[in-house]
Amino acid sequence: MIQETAMKIIDILEKRFPDACLLLNYRNAFELLVVTILAAQAPDERVNQVSPSLFQKYPNPAAMAEADDEEMDKIIQTISFYRQKGRNIRAMSKKIIKDFQGEVPKKVEELVQLNGVGRKTANIVLANGFGIPAIPVDTHVARVSQRLGWSEFSNPDQIESDLAKIFPREKWIRVTHLLGFLGRYICQAKKPKCWECPVTNWCPYPGKTISKD
Repeated sequence: MIQETAMKIIDILEKRFPDACLLLNYRNAFELLVVTILAAQAPDERVNQVSPSLFQKYPNPAAMAEADDEEMDKIIQTISFYRQKGRNIRAMSKKIIKDFQGEVPKKVEELVQLNGVGRKTANIVLANGFGIPAIPVDTHVARVSQRLGWSEFSNPDQIESDLAKIFPREKWIRVTHLLGFLGRYICQAKKPKCWECPVTNWCPYPGKTISKD
């Protein structure tokens, strides 16, 4: 029953958010890996502002691995925790060169060996960089999944597992994009816009906001 309702909700969200996608700009899996690391606790828009200059100067893992610390930090200094992120990106690039022949790996267990890469980042790269079915659970996906009653957990790994049981593998990438857009634009943390939500009739969340007044 939950699968049937969940698929109905996804069909409705598809009509509401036909352009739902990852909002970070990138041209290949390596760039996606870098911008995803930068985007941790930072707005996607800010990352998109600095990434063109970053990749113009350091276009690949080899160049990034040899980047001068101070020069790179100047480019990304408007990003939160930029020094730590810069160190992780340089170390990650060196490991890609040393252990993966200069290519971004295509397995979660290999991606999470890289500096600054957790399971969410690994899943983002698999799904959006390689088109491999994966379920990246960010704060938006987590919040919406909980409010819709699809997971009772707060741990992203457990939420990922719950969503994987509900949806067929071929839907995983699209589901996370749609849930992400719903969470970003309507089902917000502090005051969800339930009066605008196209799936409010199927939502059991007790803290619904009936009107914007």
